[in-house]
Amino acid sequence: MKAVSIPLVLLACVFSLGSAHAGKPIKDDGSFLGNGYPSGPHYNMHFHGKADTFNCPEPQYYYEVTVDPVIADEYVIGDLVKSCPELYTCVLTDQEYFGNVINMPRDGTEVQVLVESGRKGPKSNPDASTLEVTDWCTRPFDSDPAVFRLPSNADGYAVYSRVTGKPVDGQTFEVLGRSLERVEIACDSELEDCTGISVYDLLLLGVVNETGVFVPLGGDGAEDFQRVDTLDNRGGKGSKIATEITSMFEFTGSVCYIYADDPACDGGDCAATDLCCPVDVSGDYTGACVDKTNSMFTDLDLNQTCSFADDGTTFWLDETFYCRDYTGEWIFNIADFVDVLFDIKNNGSYNINLRFYPLPLKESKVKP
Repeated sequence: MKAVSIPLVLLACVFSLGSAHAGKPIKDDGSFLGNGYPSGPHYNMHFHGKADTFNCPEPQYYYEVTVDPVIADEYVIGDLVKSCPELYTCVLTDQEYFGNVINMPRDGTEVQVLVESGRKGPKSNPDASTLEVTDWCTRPFDSDPAVFRLPSNADGYAVYSRVTGKPVDGQTFEVLGRSLERVEIACDSELEDCTGISVYDLLLLGVVNETGVFVPLGGDGAEDFQRVDTLDNRGGKGSKIATEITSMFEFTGSVCYIYADDPACDGGDCAATDLCCPVDVSGDYTGACVDKTNSMFTDLDLNQTCSFADDGTTFWLDETFYCRDYTGEWIFNIADFVDVLFDIKNNGSYNINLRFYPLPLKESKVKP
């Protein structure tokens, strides 16, 4: 199996925090910023801060109607219902998703949220057409991170956030870290034999690493989301307007692909790069590929040969992949399927709202 994507250069994610503006300022594209939010279509994501006594609701599932014994009523075969109507026959099917709400502690416990998306959409539902929360509780309310899926969009999204609810001084919401948990590319049957292969899982191959700089939101003097606007001339009673946090979802670095005509290469936007990739005796990748010019692959005759670094358990293969540099790219566009895990902490806030605006902005309210 070959790896498909290898970040080679430092990945940096920097939060760009805009200043507050009174009223409804106009953006360059003509859209209003009401409460700091642009106008236009968007997906809402809500984080609800809960006390430690909160009980996470159990998953619920839809039933699909398979036998319709009643003519001329509202149910037909194939309908998904929350409970099977009397006289009908149904089978249990898909999980019912709890809208767009994630429950997290508000006592300052550090927790995690996983976001699924990609060039082809979330792997668990590539055809997703709206934001879907598939795991609506973080630890300690259940045993794993909360999860939501975001539909794919070739141009990415503009992302804004705001803390709402009863104004209490000191309420903040912090984003402490970010890591790539899944970076996969679908096997292309027109270029290779895909028998038994649907995607290349790059995380398990160890060729995707976030080794660059991450500037967190909150802590160490960095600005965080705050509930109270102390400069609003209302004695701190007003909500802070929304802050743009698009850069939290952006990628800066270099990514390499097996094929020069990979969609990420935009028909020739990638440079051929010679690499050395580590494999074990069975031929499976065991770590990150390295540029062949690295000194560990240079023998006494200065021939850049990967096999020179073989040690009997790790063997280095010569590979030529096609690399592209990204600056501020929507992070989910670097591969077909990408999962990003965020480390977050809620210090007393009851409601945190994120809005994802598909780019380019559409149906904006333009000032006459």
